[in-house]
Amino acid sequence: MKKYIYKLALYPVKLYWFLFRPNGYGVKCIIKRNDGKILLIRNTYGSGSWNLPGGGVKKGESAEQAVRREVKEETGIILNTLQPIGAFLSTLEYKKDHINVFLAHTNSEIGEIDPGEISEAKWFSSGEFPQSLATVARQSLALLASTNPNQ
Repeated sequence: MKKYIYKLALYPVKLYWFLFRPNGYGVKCIIKRNDGKILLIRNTYGSGSWNLPGGGVKKGESAEQAVRREVKEETGIILNTLQPIGAFLSTLEYKKDHINVFLAHTNSEIGEIDPGEISEAKWFSSGEFPQSLATVARQSLALLASTNPNQ
């Protein structure tokens, strides 16, 4: 039921974004496992593309607090150490999203995911990312590659 509410709510939200072009603040997290694989998720709403865990920064919350909260909510993984790797501006969906990107390493497996928001979560080798990789995920991974090619 929750996933249908997300899908329905998306239409008026996108109309608002189109009309008012608001500034948004979000986070994405590149989570690497010890074997080098990276965690990707697919949301139950939107285009169905594979993306990195993350979401919006709530009022009064730092980007680091937001990324820890979002990763835990979406994947059940509790992040210990985070490394900020940069930020970029995304103008997709008619809004100006200021995205902060973090890198985290873990030996944890995927925990309980929220089936209302996340349809799938899976580890991928960097050379085997799905073709349906979201633009924001591509930008985040390119940011990682440009800041530290050995990561």
